[in-house]
Amino acid sequence: MDPLTHTLVGASLSATRLTNRTRGAAAALVLGANLPDIDVLSYFAGSDMALGFRRGWTHGLPALAVLPILLAVTIRIWAHFSGRTGQRPVSTRWLVALSYLAIVTHPLLDWLNTYGMRWLAPFRDTWFYGDSLFIVDPWLWLALGSGWLLGRKPTRALVGTVALVGALLMSLTALAVPTYIPIVIFVFLFLMAAALYFSSSFSPHRIALRGLTVALVYIAAMLVLHGLTEWRVDDELNDVGLAAQELMVGPRPANPLAWEFVARVGNEYRFGQFDWFGGSLETSPRALPAAAHQPEWTTLQKTSSVAGFRRWARFPWLEVEPTAKGRRVFLMDARYRRERTTGFGGTDVELPTTTDTDR
Repeated sequence: MDPLTHTLVGASLSATRLTNRTRGAAAALVLGANLPDIDVLSYFAGSDMALGFRRGWTHGLPALAVLPILLAVTIRIWAHFSGRTGQRPVSTRWLVALSYLAIVTHPLLDWLNTYGMRWLAPFRDTWFYGDSLFIVDPWLWLALGSGWLLGRKPTRALVGTVALVGALLMSLTALAVPTYIPIVIFVFLFLMAAALYFSSSFSPHRIALRGLTVALVYIAAMLVLHGLTEWRVDDELNDVGLAAQELMVGPRPANPLAWEFVARVGNEYRFGQFDWFGGSLETSPRALPAAAHQPEWTTLQKTSSVAGFRRWARFPWLEVEPTAKGRRVFLMDARYRRERTTGFGGTDVELPTTTDTDR
């Protein structure tokens, strides 16, 4: 998921009574919710290196056992040297427990989208996919953000934060599905009004807890809806003679009822959309040739400059363009790109003229 979602989870947890357990609890919860993304530093070694490394070593089960202890020890040392008379004591036991809680939320949320997670890294490079939430989900922002914001004192910094998040939310919705802007605004105002109405009877801690509860219910509902959608899409593809050997059904932004799919059918990929509102499956007449069945794929297996992309790609396909020195191969992932690109979801590499190893 996006950094804002991870931060809102940590902030919502810190708005509950968990922060009463020890000094440094808020830092453990907010920092822990984001800590596995320290692997973003791999981008300094190049984008292909980052694709091959991210959501692996710092997200896998071994890291989940080690990172909370490192975080708790760091906060404990910081608290020791910054301690002041009269402040609450620091409980190492609680710092470790809260660090584990916050850090575990990160890969669980990351697993929910189509980008995937490598739970067994660094021992195995197997990707696992939840395929249930879009990587930037405005409904999670609303649930978590409302629970965290309500009950806090209205400072300039807080008002500015709300304005910034609101602008991001509306921009995301406008870019993805402009017709949903009135719905997002209505839901946002409804949640704020309801929370303000009940705020006199609920403490800020309970409001934050209810925001987390709404987020969990939403995630559970999306997991169930994903399972139902996958079954429906697979069934309808079989009805039209497109039996899928591999199928991904992923959410579209902002609309829980709209999904898109990519299916490997024989030596090609088919893709399209399914909308529960209309109950219809739309399959594109185009088909993308699976890279594994093209001669250049053998050469790409030995090409280090695309090693990270190759390990990351779930539905790789390619196009070849002749050049003066040989050929340029454009490699894309059908999850995110169905047209030639060298942006996110695509890359390119120069190869020499065809050799026997390509065959």
